[in-house]
Amino acid sequence: MSYLQKYKVSIILFTINFIVKGLFLASNSLGADEPFSVYHAQMNIQSIISLLSYGNNPPLYEIILHYWIKYWGISEISVRFPSLIFSSLTVIYIYKIGFKYFNYRIALYSSILFIFSNYHILFAHQARVYSFLGLLSVISMYYFMGILNNCREESLEKSTIRREFISLIIINTLIIYSHYFGFFILIIQFLLTISHKKMVSKYWRSIVLLLAIVALLYTPNIYVLLNRFFESSTHGTWVKPPDGIDSLYNMLRSLSNAPVVTVIILLILLASLVKSIIRKQVISIYTRVIVFWFFFIFIFMFIISYSIPMFSERYLMPASVAFIIIIAISLDYLVEKKNYRYVLPCLVIMIYAFTIEPNISNKRNVRETVAKIKDIQSTETLVIICPANFIVNFAYYYDPDVFKEYGNTSNYSNIHQTMRKENIYGINSINDVDLKKWEHIVFLDAAANFSRPNNGILEYLNINYELSKSYYYHEIFNISEYKINSTGDRVGDDKPSESSAMHIDNVRVYQKRNERYDA
Repeated sequence: MSYLQKYKVSIILFTINFIVKGLFLASNSLGADEPFSVYHAQMNIQSIISLLSYGNNPPLYEIILHYWIKYWGISEISVRFPSLIFSSLTVIYIYKIGFKYFNYRIALYSSILFIFSNYHILFAHQARVYSFLGLLSVISMYYFMGILNNCREESLEKSTIRREFISLIIINTLIIYSHYFGFFILIIQFLLTISHKKMVSKYWRSIVLLLAIVALLYTPNIYVLLNRFFESSTHGTWVKPPDGIDSLYNMLRSLSNAPVVTVIILLILLASLVKSIIRKQVISIYTRVIVFWFFFIFIFMFIISYSIPMFSERYLMPASVAFIIIIAISLDYLVEKKNYRYVLPCLVIMIYAFTIEPNISNKRNVRETVAKIKDIQSTETLVIICPANFIVNFAYYYDPDVFKEYGNTSNYSNIHQTMRKENIYGINSINDVDLKKWEHIVFLDAAANFSRPNNGILEYLNINYELSKSYYYHEIFNISEYKINSTGDRVGDDKPSESSAMHIDNVRVYQKRNERYDA
């Protein structure tokens, strides 16, 4: 295939990927951690760097988003568009890895599977760093495999080799400034390098120089990295520890489109492994790189998560593309006869196509939730929201102009002050607001018991007020509307009434379903 043909195929794949992932870009409400990124991206660069140093993400993505929204605004389409572009570009490098280091079939299989992957559609629809992290991971491994390939190509010009090292320095610096889990890619490359004697002997000076330059460029953020590591190891994270083999299956399920797809993929991978063992097949260096790329991150995260929980779908983004390429390699390897070699890959691709959800839900119906509260709210209504930081997401749909009152020094204080003028309070505990003068109260529970357990809000409301109506919005939003009881007095008993207790139980059922809330 000529360079022009490869170029045309890449453009076609990019276009298809862009269309598939872009069709319903603004369908979901901005939710979960998206408002966090958008809110901070409005700030000046110094404030972005300073404030994010206390969080779990380096500032690169928010800085990129800062310049984007400066010109294109904060609409759902606008803030998610960079993620769509990053995901669309990723398929080009998937194709390039497949074509350059395997064959055109594997290049096409992996590219098409990526396009039809619900996992990658979901993150292409989020104004978060993960799509960007996936792109950088694939580009980094592409250049690393290029350096590995150079060990076998003695005729390559020094300028070509130098260009690949420089590219790897730039990409690896960007990846660890985009997310702390980008370090997994650097660790993988280091381990693969020291296990390859020829690569070490031929390029050891360049490798040492590469590591030194990347370390030097990352020096400004080393203190923050160490601080975040000790914070997470000491106090834990929002992620729950794994639940044995079920967690492994569920994670593979999240990387596939449906349970039936997961089972089929596992059978294909197992059949490929058995075939290679029976044949005593010598596995190519490039296949070993892809397999190690995925399984090192996947298994390491699983094991370490028993001590420091991190085994989450989003954090597997650096390994997710390797999983797709492994599937493509297995599909090409299982059936090698010319007359039948396309049957199994076509069937798997068709299953992916039939199970694709281009309008996949992020399970955060914030837009509808805020609309309902505005509908039942009056000038005599107190609206309380728990947890308090959800006020940012709420404000985005309640009044975008309020959301833009970001300030540059303290988190969310401007939004809180402005929303309180509308009798809307973000709180973390029943003690954070005086309810005595209010006869009509609307409580928005955004999985409050997950981030703020024992907040006491529902218990107090059910004792002292009469539940009028309640509304539920998938997956975590419960709206409870209260008024003074029929006698006109607040009960003030120590225990909830039977009806109130039933309501509390119902809400807890909702909350149990929503344990994975991460906003």
